[in-house]
Amino acid sequence: MAKVTLKNVVKRYDKGVVAVKGISLDVEDGEFVVFVGPSGCGKSTTLRVIAGLETVTSGEIYIGDRLVNEVPPKDRNIAMVFQNYALYPHMSVFDNMAFALRLRKYPKDEIKQRVEEAADILGIKHLLNRRPRELSGGERQRVAVGRAIVRKPLVFLFDEPLSNLDAKMRVIMRTELKRLHTRLKTTMIYVTHDQTEAMTMGDRICILRAGEIQQFADPITVYEKPANKFVAGFIGTPPMNFFDGKIVKRESKYFFVGDGLELKITESMYGKIKPYLNKEITMGIRSEDVHDIGYVTFAKQTGNRAKVICEVVEPMGSDSFVYFTTGRRTFVARMRPNLAPRPESEVEVIFDMSKVHFFDKDTEKSIV
Repeated sequence: MAKVTLKNVVKRYDKGVVAVKGISLDVEDGEFVVFVGPSGCGKSTTLRVIAGLETVTSGEIYIGDRLVNEVPPKDRNIAMVFQNYALYPHMSVFDNMAFALRLRKYPKDEIKQRVEEAADILGIKHLLNRRPRELSGGERQRVAVGRAIVRKPLVFLFDEPLSNLDAKMRVIMRTELKRLHTRLKTTMIYVTHDQTEAMTMGDRICILRAGEIQQFADPITVYEKPANKFVAGFIGTPPMNFFDGKIVKRESKYFFVGDGLELKITESMYGKIKPYLNKEITMGIRSEDVHDIGYVTFAKQTGNRAKVICEVVEPMGSDSFVYFTTGRRTFVARMRPNLAPRPESEVEVIFDMSKVHFFDKDTEKSIV
């Protein structure tokens, strides 16, 4: 096991394309960290420079206390699991898992022991004599992970390893990978574009955009205290709702006014909101914090109600996603199925203003 440290890492390609723009972070020994972001954000490139598959333009990469900028991939004591499994089709599962150990001239008895231990951990001991073509997608992925486990590396690197699996198998495999981390207690860095995977798997999440870190924190902090509008909109299903408007003051009270809404702001936010009085601002609220008027807990609150038009209802079983319009803005609320209104009906909803977020209109940074 080892800590991974990046110091001002830059990766620049030909024609001035900068994929990674001065990233600095520490992945602690034994930690499971997820790099997440949209396509082209630099997450896979960052993983590849850690692995040594890409050379860094500038900056430093440490695995443990060792500077590895000039160390070839095979000598970094890392193991990488790819999206496409990269199994040898003519070899058995056993031989695929044992291949790297044989290249390093390990004794046969030790190779057999390591392969069988890894296969036992992953529940694929009964598959050791099969060829990859005889395996399902989930079984092939287990073999790829097993091939990494047998090396007993300091760091595991995963590059979107579940992308080729169906939805049900993805859920199963992400649970198994998290259980594997708990058992091995090895440093793991995992790349995905799926924010649900990031939230459910990572001890901490590193959210990237255009080669820069937007926020690096545990999943709950990222969800409840996003650093900026991008993070707030990227993390969460469905995404956070955003409204543009102004902060106005009436009889010592502050209100958000815009997009057909006039909502009273919670007094605890006054200190941070005051500098934005009569200025353009963006308000964000998550779907679970918009409630039907019959929701008793908030029904007695004033200044946070709005009449809206129901556009679409998406039943999800335990709850429903209800899409409303107010002014020219569409937003979504997560409601109990028995409270979901009918499409094209006018209803009154309540905004839990203690849960809203405000963002600077120009910088998009979080205000509160």
